[in-house]
Amino acid sequence: MSNDITIGNAFHKVGEVAHVNEYCTKDNKPIEDDIKTRIAYIIISNEDIKELIDSTDDKQTILNNTKDKYSSYLVKAVEQEIKENNKVLTYDKLKGVTEQIVDKKLITLCTVKLYNSKSYGSVLKAKKYHHAYKKILQKDLKENIDKKSTSALTFTKDSCQQILKQEEKKTSKKINKDTQAYIIISMPYVYNIKENSKTKELEQTCYEDKIIASYLPEVIVEYGVFFDGTKNNIYNIDFYKNFVEFLKKPAKDIEDALKKNDEFGKPKLKGRKKGTIQYHVLSTDNPEFTNETKKIIINQMKNASIRYFDSKSVFIVGKDKITTTKKAEKDAKKVFDYLIDVKNSKKDAQEKTISEYVIKEILPDHDEDSSFTNGETNISRLYELYDGDDIKKNVDNLPNTRFKLYESGSGTFNPFIQKNQEKDSVWGLGLGTGKSGVIGHCIFACVKIAEQLRSSSIYHIDELVLDVFGFSRGSTSARHFICSILNNAELIKSVKRDYTVKMKDNKDLFSAIYGDKGYILISGKEFFNPLRTDLEYIYRNRIKVKNPYYNMQKITIDSLSFRFVGIYDTVTHYGIMQSNDFEDLNISFFENENITKVGHVVHLMADDEFRYNFEAYSIFPNINKHYYKDSKEKRKDGGAKLEEFYLPGAHADVGGGYNQKSEVVYLGKFLLEGKEIPKKLQNKIIKWNEKYNWISKATDENIKELKSSDEIKELKEENKKLEEGFYYYVKNEYNFVKDYSNNDDNGWVDYLYLYMYKPKVSNKYEHVTMKIMYDKAIYVDSKTQNNKKDEFEMVPLGDFKPYKFNKENTLTEAYGCLKKHEVLKISKKEAYKKLKDKYIHHSAEYDNFVNKASYENMNKTDFYGKRVIYSTNGEEFTRNNN
Repeated sequence: MSNDITIGNAFHKVGEVAHVNEYCTKDNKPIEDDIKTRIAYIIISNEDIKELIDSTDDKQTILNNTKDKYSSYLVKAVEQEIKENNKVLTYDKLKGVTEQIVDKKLITLCTVKLYNSKSYGSVLKAKKYHHAYKKILQKDLKENIDKKSTSALTFTKDSCQQILKQEEKKTSKKINKDTQAYIIISMPYVYNIKENSKTKELEQTCYEDKIIASYLPEVIVEYGVFFDGTKNNIYNIDFYKNFVEFLKKPAKDIEDALKKNDEFGKPKLKGRKKGTIQYHVLSTDNPEFTNETKKIIINQMKNASIRYFDSKSVFIVGKDKITTTKKAEKDAKKVFDYLIDVKNSKKDAQEKTISEYVIKEILPDHDEDSSFTNGETNISRLYELYDGDDIKKNVDNLPNTRFKLYESGSGTFNPFIQKNQEKDSVWGLGLGTGKSGVIGHCIFACVKIAEQLRSSSIYHIDELVLDVFGFSRGSTSARHFICSILNNAELIKSVKRDYTVKMKDNKDLFSAIYGDKGYILISGKEFFNPLRTDLEYIYRNRIKVKNPYYNMQKITIDSLSFRFVGIYDTVTHYGIMQSNDFEDLNISFFENENITKVGHVVHLMADDEFRYNFEAYSIFPNINKHYYKDSKEKRKDGGAKLEEFYLPGAHADVGGGYNQKSEVVYLGKFLLEGKEIPKKLQNKIIKWNEKYNWISKATDENIKELKSSDEIKELKEENKKLEEGFYYYVKNEYNFVKDYSNNDDNGWVDYLYLYMYKPKVSNKYEHVTMKIMYDKAIYVDSKTQNNKKDEFEMVPLGDFKPYKFNKENTLTEAYGCLKKHEVLKISKKEAYKKLKDKYIHHSAEYDNFVNKASYENMNKTDFYGKRVIYSTNGEEFTRNNN
């Protein structure tokens, strides 16, 4: 890194560099008159020393050679100043600031303000250069008994860039759009009045031995990148939740008003707010949908934070032009229709009725189990917490800029990219491919990073620091994004970190994702690398395809640091086959020594996941059956670079995404010989529950028969509540596989359909697994939480308070155990049983295409087998979960 590479007394803080000098009289006393104490300085651009930059990566060598070349320019500029127009400069003609041109370079010469201080340290503290004072300034310069006169000339990136523009105006030199201020060189000099001069002629003294050279203030950008899980999309979730909440209010107002008619038999309007759609519907005999009513509804939708992303539309109400979207206009009509039905008693204001209507009539996806109706995940929660300024206390260590981006999960579309909210993609959900798939979301993350940098006018970055989070296929996207880049990167020397890299062969950061051609094909569409501004177009199938980024200002990223990688339960499920996903995707932190190029990787896996379609990928190249495993490779603070451990819970218990509701799980279909449930099956249920603790207790008493499948349906729809337990019903069905050895077989047999019922399974355990990751991002040792990471290594997450769980004893006990890497089912058996009963979901289900159970290494006493896990090298294994 360039911040602490200097020649002379140059010191950095965020966005600013100071060149500090001391001045004194001949008898070593402070100077009273500061107009004669001067600085000459020159700004060197990257184009000025392009050949030197291209020839070496050594920052010190570049700085030394640049200083040697341009020091003489400063001396010559001073000589030009004192003999301008062939006249000797006099004291009364001395200007505060002058400019000189030397070989087409602009040199600024100025008087500097002097501070009477005891040391350099006093000036740095006064100007809030805390990091420089504490860690860079030599001890003997921090304090000094004798007062001296000190100057501190400060520079920013913008001020230096402005000087280059002035240089272009004053010379015939042309500066292209990629020219950036790169190095500052300054020289102190003083003027003294010549002895016995009646006109106060000046003579100069240049202090060439005190020349200072430094790089421009580093532009450090921190970026939080969040890849959500399959079928998880916070924009879709918010749209659905906000719409339901919005519609409940007017519907309830209308329903309540109808119950309290006035003396004329009309609904009472007292207390109803005028100007609302509910007031309009109630006060009008036969309300119609007009532009006026549309305006009212759309305004109420906006106030309810209902957000649309599709193309804009305009409609007229009187003299007003109302700007909205086409989808919002259509939805306003459907809202109106629903409220009229409430008024006519055809609909009610119950949340369930409203939810069903919104799913059917408003949402793009009418599936009741779509990304719109899913719960929030730990990725979206951590995304909300990212950028907590209260975490980093030392202002010197803050980045110049901090961004974050949220990329929705596989199978869903990001409305900022698609410019609309679309229904979930079958290809993205099923195979992780296409525009909504694993690689598609990596592509859109790159697009958003480039867009945010350009919109913030950031075109040169010294260090891009990335914190990357992911869940499920989002973890796959995160790993593919990181490892693709690291496969094409090499380590560089860094003062701050030992894992900072730069791209090989001067390629841009995203070339590893898009390829050397500058574009990638997904679902037959071309997506151009947003950093390739040099590529004008391509020919594909004889058709000219233009690059939308052509001729935009180039973005240069000198170095990159993957500081923290926090991923939950990596599920690849990419393409038709799963066992070779390690060949199709870049997901190994051990390939190409990538482990040396990351700061800290944490992988939290689900110990109670049993589904066939949710095969997981470990972060280790060898089989890992341990509850907790860390790498031999260590961080600077002594902690492991890679950590992986299995936490209690199914896939979405660990990564998040459940809503709080009852759970009805289909366990199987069993052929009966008689009319009663076989004792053998009863015993199997009891032993299976004793082994896995799905409910608090299984006995003959809570294995109960229901009349029909209708009662199961009522349980699922939460129209009926029973005690937790195992329930079944018997159904007589025709068996097409006839037993010809049995003369009594007429084809009709009895089948037992078995279910497990858990009322109101809480989703609050997700906050525990979120806190485990939060701790890893903040603390050196998350077991004790005594020491926070160095400011450079700390992930900027805000206060965890919104997700606290300290009032729930089971969760507190579980967290206390898990944060110490203990096995809960061994260390705290009773807490583990309570956790499984009240908080852990049973995700696998018999005869369900998506959620069908794995039958790998199945034990005869179980209802299904074990989850398949792969090492990063594709080696298959299973773990013993009990």
